[in-house]
Amino acid sequence: MGDTPELLVIAHRNTTLQSIVGQLHDVGLANQCTISGALVGEIESMSKCEADLILVTSKVVLDMVRQFLHKDTHYIIAKRSINFAKIKPLISLPRGSHLYVVNDLKESAEEAIQTLLEVGIEHHYVPYYGQKDLDPSITIAVSPGESHMVPPAIKTKMEIGNRLLDMTTLYEIYEYFGISTFASDNQLSARYIQSIMSLVKELNLEITQSQGLQKSIEGIVDQIEEGMIVYDQSNNIISINMQALKLLNRSYMDLIREDMSQIPQAFYQAFMKVEMEKENFIDVEEESFYVRKKRIFVGAKVFATIILFDKMKRIKSIETKYHKNEREKGFVAKHTFSDIKTNSSKMLSLIDKAKKLAHSDSTIFIYGETGTGKEVMAQAIHRASERNHGPFVAVNLAAIPESLAESELFGYEKGAFTGANQKGNMGLFERAHKGTVFLDEIGDASPIIQNRLLRVLQEREIQRVGGGQPIPVDVRVIAATNKDLRKLIEQNKFREDLYYRLNVLPIPLIPLRKRKEDILLLSELFAKEFEEKLQRFGLPFSQDALNAMVRYDWPGNVRELRNTIEYLAHVCNGEVDLSALPSNILEKQATTSLSRQQEDILLYRLEEKGFLQDCQQILIILNQLGSKGTGRRSLLKVLSEDNQDLSEQKMRYRLEILSDMDLITVGQGRRGTTINENGKKFLRYIENQIVS
Repeated sequence: MGDTPELLVIAHRNTTLQSIVGQLHDVGLANQCTISGALVGEIESMSKCEADLILVTSKVVLDMVRQFLHKDTHYIIAKRSINFAKIKPLISLPRGSHLYVVNDLKESAEEAIQTLLEVGIEHHYVPYYGQKDLDPSITIAVSPGESHMVPPAIKTKMEIGNRLLDMTTLYEIYEYFGISTFASDNQLSARYIQSIMSLVKELNLEITQSQGLQKSIEGIVDQIEEGMIVYDQSNNIISINMQALKLLNRSYMDLIREDMSQIPQAFYQAFMKVEMEKENFIDVEEESFYVRKKRIFVGAKVFATIILFDKMKRIKSIETKYHKNEREKGFVAKHTFSDIKTNSSKMLSLIDKAKKLAHSDSTIFIYGETGTGKEVMAQAIHRASERNHGPFVAVNLAAIPESLAESELFGYEKGAFTGANQKGNMGLFERAHKGTVFLDEIGDASPIIQNRLLRVLQEREIQRVGGGQPIPVDVRVIAATNKDLRKLIEQNKFREDLYYRLNVLPIPLIPLRKRKEDILLLSELFAKEFEEKLQRFGLPFSQDALNAMVRYDWPGNVRELRNTIEYLAHVCNGEVDLSALPSNILEKQATTSLSRQQEDILLYRLEEKGFLQDCQQILIILNQLGSKGTGRRSLLKVLSEDNQDLSEQKMRYRLEILSDMDLITVGQGRRGTTINENGKKFLRYIENQIVS
């Protein structure tokens, strides 16, 4: 070595190496020594790995290259911090957000998480390093220089740059080489704090602007004539206006940032029982109050809940509207597209399609299984249409007796039949004038009603029972059914010409079993709803219970899921474990084993791909290990000992195939991969096939 000391930086990835070497040049170290860099994969091929000092970017990297270093080599394991200049998007998130931290190695991801927590950026971080299974409720990923590894399913990606050397490591390098940190050409401290100062300036500006905005918002909120309380997921009050304080007879400092239970108990008990997203009327200490309660969402996650309330005697107009709505129940659409919560890409695409169709005046036909939310979709379409200020009249054709169906739908003239109102009566189509008629359960319409509906769709006019004069109606028709109308047509139970009049703009709703990613999301929302309604603290689920719920097909779809969560909220005091689930879900777990026909199909698929021998051997190894499980590398090692060589990529692909066939369970982290009951049964089937 020459007179100039040498520093060698060793990293696992090139982006990290370039970032660290660039930082060392920025702080002026290149003026004092020769800096070079190498990747872990290059060390083995180097003729010699020598330098006055070696800097490894982590302990994991040191373990990878230790065998190639001379025993007397001096080395430093880098302590690394975040790039403060790039964390602004991260600290802008609501505190406690759930997000992935992405890196190429598990240890590196965990180190990055620890660093973020140490500097006070407090979120719920989950390490991601390439594993297959994702939590569908997490939609944000942050990456320190590994953004190419972020899974495509993640909607929001934040790149905070490679982690840099922290001050202690930089001083350690300077001290080792005997370089003064006070030298005139030393830019160590200046460059290090430059990024922090830049961030502070930006934040200071934002805080100033935000404080001004906050005061403006507070001024606006205090002008709201109703009492308003906003509380977060932890039930802490984050905003409350002057009218609410007056109604509660409390001061601002008494309640701000306090738990909701600190408001007067009579109000607290009443508010917690109020149904979400509806107009509610409650009595508190012999005083009637009008209350509205609504959730605030950030993405697909509940961020906070807002309560608006006021005395009934002060808002007589609202009371009048309430009684009117009660008389005309069903004539107002309450739901919008924002009420349809989903993480499913298929469902999101369907909602986009429905939003486009909402602007048309043509007939819409919604079909899908029971409990998939057909009326919610119909209401959302009405609210997004140009007819949103008109009435929304919902008619359940399965619930109206055939003898009354005609007069209910089309009205009647005075004296039309015995017992008829002497003034006559408007039908539901007339009441829907300038608005929308929702014909639910259209497959249950009688032949007479089908004939009358066909005329309405063709002529856009109705004729009252007992009347002779056609009455024009300006309505948009949305029909829905959970039946197969084509089969009903074949059975001569439904008019084919009416079917084609209805099926102009079709919207097929997706059953819950085909959007499994929504099961956990909806369960969380329903759990929160019943936590408040029943005034209970939390409704956590064990992993076994969640797995069983995801595997279940939910024939009753969202309605069945909501009913299940309501049942569990009543019967479970603590965590919901597997045994607490309703019997129909538990019975389903016991009947999911493969049929002989399914085994034949799986065998054919594996033979067709040429993977049968490899996959059989993998199943044999996993079966021998039992419940212990193992990782890919251990499987590869066992296979190589049996002279069966597979690359890691091929092994990963075969495990994915076996997992998709529901023959194995691929666990995260140390749990490893295990064979399940279907896999054991299929293995016996293969062995019997070979014997026979």
